[in-house]
Amino acid sequence: MNRMKNTLKNIFLVAVVLVVCALLLEAMTRLLVDDGMTYELEMWKYATDVKVRDFRPEQGHRHGANRSASLMSVPVRTNEQGFRGPAIAAQAAPGVARIAFVGDSTTMGWGVAERETFASQVIAKLQAEGRKVDGFNEGVGNWNTTQELTNFREVGLAMKPDIVVLTYFINDAEPMPSYPNETWLDRHSAAWIVLNYRLDSLIRQFGPRPDWKHYYRNLYNDSAPGWQATQKAIASFGEIARNGTRIVVFHLPELRELKPYPFQDVTDKVRKVVEANGLPFVDLLPTVETMDPASLWVTVPDPHPNARADTAFTGGMIKALTPILDELCQSQKKGC
Repeated sequence: MNRMKNTLKNIFLVAVVLVVCALLLEAMTRLLVDDGMTYELEMWKYATDVKVRDFRPEQGHRHGANRSASLMSVPVRTNEQGFRGPAIAAQAAPGVARIAFVGDSTTMGWGVAERETFASQVIAKLQAEGRKVDGFNEGVGNWNTTQELTNFREVGLAMKPDIVVLTYFINDAEPMPSYPNETWLDRHSAAWIVLNYRLDSLIRQFGPRPDWKHYYRNLYNDSAPGWQATQKAIASFGEIARNGTRIVVFHLPELRELKPYPFQDVTDKVRKVVEANGLPFVDLLPTVETMDPASLWVTVPDPHPNARADTAFTGGMIKALTPILDELCQSQKKGC
């Protein structure tokens, strides 16, 4: 009996020590590691505080309505429609041309203050020129073109945009994301997230490690399911355009290498599909190709476009959008 009591006592003490150690590790992670710029923790906050699951197979996830969080040390808010930014009326005021910005995290503005995203900058600069325009940012992190199409059909079109800025980034041809079942630790433990991320990075470092260039290029094999789905989604955007919504596809370059750009063949392949569906294609590589790539990244390990890159993209977008606004002004008295 005494031996049994001692065994139970030892098990209880070990359990208490493990719990205390786990709590200390969690506290240390939140106090010392979570500096507001740790990529894996910021993506975790984004997934738990801003995104919500959408169980339709062609959607997967989206932004929740009226969410707010600090991500990469910048405030991020969503409105009633899940767009990043302030509330927006169901339709534009008379004479106002509405511009929808549709895309992934590069459009949402990962790591970029709201007013410095190209979606906000384009609207602000056009308004400063005296143009009557408004707009909304329908970018969501980790979306591919199919997911962008699904949400735009359901939410974006209802806001009656006159022009759609559809941004295209090289990973938009990825297949639908997977959504593994989350544990309590996945939802609530910063230490668990950091530990998993660092272990995965270590395994990748010493195990088979696919080259990032090969990974991107392999997305565009003719038989790749993601690329096949992307082509169908682009064709559907073309059908929307033929029904009267002006859609322009803007190619955002991968910013790790710019001159020479290693993916010109991929850009050309995407351009061919876009133009075959009657949509204008604007390559924004020339707006940044002479700049130091690292100066355009959110952080050195995170090559998302920063505010400097978004400012450069803004100039290229306005140049392409101005003739469309001129046509709208003449034909519909909008955007003048």
